[in-house]
Amino acid sequence: MARGGPLTSSAAVLLFAALAALLYTAELPRAVVVWGIWRPRAKTAISNAADFRVIADTVHCEDVQYHESSNLLFTACEGTEATRFAWFPPLARFGDPTAALKAQGALEVVDPATMTAKRLKFTNFNGPFVTHGIDVLDDPDKPTGEAVYIFAVNHVPSPAYAEDKNTKEHKARSIIEVFYYVIGGDSVEHVRSVWHPLIKTPNDVLALSPTSFFVSNDHYFRQGLLRSVEMLYFGAKWTDVVHVNFDELADGAFRNDDHLVTASVAVGGIHNTNGLAFGRTHTEVVIAGSESGRLHLGQVSQTEDSKGHRSIFVTDTIDFDSVLDNPGWFHDPFAGHGRGDASGLLVPGLPKALDLLSAIRDPQGSCGSIVWIARPVASNGTEGSSDAWEKKVLFEDDSSRLRTASAAALVAIDPQKEGGKKKAWLFVTGFLAKSMIAVKVDL
Repeated sequence: MARGGPLTSSAAVLLFAALAALLYTAELPRAVVVWGIWRPRAKTAISNAADFRVIADTVHCEDVQYHESSNLLFTACEGTEATRFAWFPPLARFGDPTAALKAQGALEVVDPATMTAKRLKFTNFNGPFVTHGIDVLDDPDKPTGEAVYIFAVNHVPSPAYAEDKNTKEHKARSIIEVFYYVIGGDSVEHVRSVWHPLIKTPNDVLALSPTSFFVSNDHYFRQGLLRSVEMLYFGAKWTDVVHVNFDELADGAFRNDDHLVTASVAVGGIHNTNGLAFGRTHTEVVIAGSESGRLHLGQVSQTEDSKGHRSIFVTDTIDFDSVLDNPGWFHDPFAGHGRGDASGLLVPGLPKALDLLSAIRDPQGSCGSIVWIARPVASNGTEGSSDAWEKKVLFEDDSSRLRTASAAALVAIDPQKEGGKKKAWLFVTGFLAKSMIAVKVDL
């Protein structure tokens, strides 16, 4: 998720009022709902203590991906609370580039069978590593589930800003790191770093092949008043998703140039582009419009342009009653045979987003979490339109168990083990969460 900025709570209220008067009319009632201004804090009841787990050693893991063929969850974690409050460009935290240069974020594998996390050792990679969105792609040259590529956003500071805070250059020079992991191993190998001028404020990455991915830019303005305007005004549709191709055989890390990298805008005109995921098929892409609480469904073009790039065409938009983050599609492995199909969009977010303004400055501050599931239903002979999705809250917390929710994954449980009932373990993590959690939910 990418929000925040150099605003105090009072200044935010004043700015909100000014924007409401100048820019909002039809969108103001929706903004009040999405930001949870009048929403009471809620906490999902869990009657059985065994149905709730805390995954140790998972500090500030912003994203999580479930790899079904290996039955493992992959996540990127900061590992320490100090880094995120000193340096995190998605929250407009640029105070200490030195802390960023020392950051030793980690890639971790979570086993849902044992509810434990394993930090992977790096080969050919010493950081710095300021973690954010990730994606996992099966190696197409190996049997499915044997080895994967891991694509990870890394928010390193620009060399100029690290040397001189008064520089006029951009403070962050975020890049995408590509790793290779053999399932079951203890280490992950760094393949290369990928940078391009169009990768400006990367939030999430969606891998298409070992040398191709989509990446979302979550803001047009990196900091300051205009960034806050962009965040609050739903009409500021200035962000985009970029398609990137690169040569994995290039020699060297290339953190500071675009050697053998090409990129083009796949889709633009979205408010606060955030998380990316595949939907029901690998031609359907789900894009989160974070601050406006809108999930956009798009189709990937079947043909490439002259440089090998693909476009995304938005076909549908689904409104949710909260700020959103990294979406995902849950495929119900136990669908059919009279059991029904629980597949759907899994969407985490913040129920009271304005709480984040204080939480990003206070490690003890409260900022709740919410996770939605949305399933397509038939409506007037159509399926998948914005008024034809059944939306349900799977989990909500007041920050006492989970501080922020930016990513979630469902691991289904065999109904025979649950008396015929459809249940799953819901894993949820947050960019300011002290630990990933798992809670058993009804589907």
